[in-house]
Amino acid sequence: MERVSTSPRRRKALLWFLAVCVAWIVAVAVWAAVSLLAPAREGAEEAVERKAGMHHDQHHPEMRFYVPTYAKTGKDGAAVLRYEVGDSIDSSVADFLRTYDVTAEPKRTGPSGETYTDRFGDVRRVFTVAYDRSPDPLDTYGSPAHITVRATPLHTAKTDQQISLRNR
Repeated sequence: MERVSTSPRRRKALLWFLAVCVAWIVAVAVWAAVSLLAPAREGAEEAVERKAGMHHDQHHPEMRFYVPTYAKTGKDGAAVLRYEVGDSIDSSVADFLRTYDVTAEPKRTGPSGETYTDRFGDVRRVFTVAYDRSPDPLDTYGSPAHITVRATPLHTAKTDQQISLRNR
């Protein structure tokens, strides 16, 4: 049997290699722990929903919520969201309005449209409902519809500045 000679140079290289491997494993473990334990960041769509008072955390936690098909902040600072609802017990205009605590009376805007206006906190919300077909008054759930929500802050920096100039 032959005896394998290990030189100090090889041993030193092996120790450095093992040290780098251990450091890599520790770094990956720290990264995984930070990623898994850190709270999730809110996306841009959720920020727009929150601004408009339409985020699911701002309403009854036991109730469901609708997911917008479009969510952007306009150039004027207004939050604009669009939703699509169906004509069933699970998805209807009535359920949408109940979910988001809209108690305003509808204003008819045409044969297949309605507008609701309300306030939620410091936000004025205008709900525009465009039905796919004219709603049948005898139909329990209504017809499928597209709902656009436009939410504008009641007090903006500009109005606050105008108020302070008037009070001088």
